[in-house]
Amino acid sequence: MNNPTKVYWHEHTQLELQSILPQIEVALVPTGSTEIHGPHLGVGNDILSCTRVAEEVARVLYPKAIVANALWLGVAPHNMTAQFPGTITLTAQTYMLVLQEVVESLLKHGVRRVVFINGHGGNEAPNVTACREIREQLHYKHGVDLEVGTLSYWEVIPPEVWSGVLEINPKGRIGHGGEAETSILLAVAPHAVRMDLVVPPDPRTRLAPPFFRAWYQDEYSPNGHTDDARAAGKEKGEKLVAAAVKGTVAALEQFIQYKPVGTQAHPGAHLYPASPGRS
Repeated sequence: MNNPTKVYWHEHTQLELQSILPQIEVALVPTGSTEIHGPHLGVGNDILSCTRVAEEVARVLYPKAIVANALWLGVAPHNMTAQFPGTITLTAQTYMLVLQEVVESLLKHGVRRVVFINGHGGNEAPNVTACREIREQLHYKHGVDLEVGTLSYWEVIPPEVWSGVLEINPKGRIGHGGEAETSILLAVAPHAVRMDLVVPPDPRTRLAPPFFRAWYQDEYSPNGHTDDARAAGKEKGEKLVAAAVKGTVAALEQFIQYKPVGTQAHPGAHLYPASPGRS
């Protein structure tokens, strides 16, 4: 069966999954957030955007790639403020444990590569940590044949696309509730956008990088967004999504073909018995 119109794991019957599992090279798990993005954007912005990117990528690669929806929530305590209702967050520990158990479930069905397609800045560090922990627990300690990775969709959009699409911030910054995110949501879920409620951002001064200070959104953004959305448009969003899909497809093709070199032995491997049949 090769039906690129049905690319989500949950849309398949068990018999269909049984048929295509030998062909699946990678499972894509969208990781976004349900959180505030200013007065004009639906709180599901991050998960809606990265899920659409994952969906379109799977349409290109199916049945080599399939989308496994796992959760609508991410790590967003910084957006959990009484002033802005809408955010639903997990702790980093809970979030990473969910990702690990999703990967373990897929692994039990024979899926050997999993990639988190991320759409939320607050998930970047937890996603990397989850990847390291999953590989540590399953591969190095127990010899399980598994590859796991993560990428944020905006990272694979080339600089020339950013500069050719965006008017307000053409340097390739996804921002929070600004031109880029609003344009993308206009392209993928226009019913979740209220352009009539767009207001200019009023960002407050932050400590300059590389110093990081734990913060809450209302300390810096009295309207819940840091970037200007007034120039957003559907066509801009379509171009950004297309570039993200193209870049993600290229990255996944590399990931599928990648063959690690050098030793894979864990320094404490003698403490853990190898999986049955592992050479």
